[in-house]
Amino acid sequence: MASKILLLGYLGNKSNKKDGQTVKTRQYLELLQRNVGKNIRISTFDTEILHTRPWRIANLLWKTIRADKVVYLPAQNNLRYFFKPLYTLSRIFRFDIIYPLIGGWLPVFLENRPRFARKLGKIKGVFPENDTLARILGEKFGMKNVRTMPNFRFVEYVPQVPSSNPGEFRLVFMSRIVKAKGIDTVFRLAACFSKPEIKQACPLSIDFYGEIAPEDKAYFEQEVQGYGNVCYKGVLEPKDICRTLSGYDALILPTRYPTEGVPGAVIDAYMAGLPVFVSDWLYARDIVCHGKTGYIVPVGEHETETYAEHIQHLFFHQDELDRMKTAAYDYSKAHGEDVAWSILKPFLV
Repeated sequence: MASKILLLGYLGNKSNKKDGQTVKTRQYLELLQRNVGKNIRISTFDTEILHTRPWRIANLLWKTIRADKVVYLPAQNNLRYFFKPLYTLSRIFRFDIIYPLIGGWLPVFLENRPRFARKLGKIKGVFPENDTLARILGEKFGMKNVRTMPNFRFVEYVPQVPSSNPGEFRLVFMSRIVKAKGIDTVFRLAACFSKPEIKQACPLSIDFYGEIAPEDKAYFEQEVQGYGNVCYKGVLEPKDICRTLSGYDALILPTRYPTEGVPGAVIDAYMAGLPVFVSDWLYARDIVCHGKTGYIVPVGEHETETYAEHIQHLFFHQDELDRMKTAAYDYSKAHGEDVAWSILKPFLV
């Protein structure tokens, strides 16, 4: 009899959202579809449907109790309200729960929830995206079922490490376009490089890719129009990301996002052979080797100047930029499909 795996999470089949939670959930589904054998059946439940058709909870319960393994990818509200009944069902109907974390918010969520943490510690496996998160969950919350699962990507197009653009430094921002991801810092950087003396010595262009958050749409569009060296280029499809990014010199992500984990944009940049400029925020040091695969910049009064100094340094030292591109590309190999599946496979097959 075929084993049954249920993937439970926000797939966004109706809205086709491209935020980190949705994209990562789809990636896990693709990982399963590519790698499990024919003797394993995969089903899904897209929790988006419950927003408009709450009665479909009956279908979710039916799929859940018939599964042998549930790959559970909740956002915070889902974890808050659905995990406890899911855990109870797993004890009654004897199915395993495999929980890959998306983002870095779980330790904050578990503060003052000791019973919740104990239940999470009893499921089959919890898979945070970096070693720091894994250590916190183990040491602070006593969870012994934790193993690091690096943020991963599928790469259909694997480029050579791109050569530099000696006449211009081409910078790219690719993430959800919202102030908390640091777009205000990027615009301050654009203003800095618009000064005639800097513009002449170190020409800089900045392209934005990503979904625009409604709350910051007016601000973003106004700022883009204010700079001749800035352009918004829409939303990239996953299959186009690596090829598109490979035409740039570096990616910038000065995030201050409160639930940031390991940003997928950083992994995408590495796979395209780009170093990254990131803020010293939460788990940045788990993913960026300062001075080797990119630069980590403290958040604060002088961050714009610091980003500008790093950009100018690499522009005038093309050999160092090329070394960093090679190092970033090499580092990306720890975030491929094969690495992710080798970790998840023993818990599913």
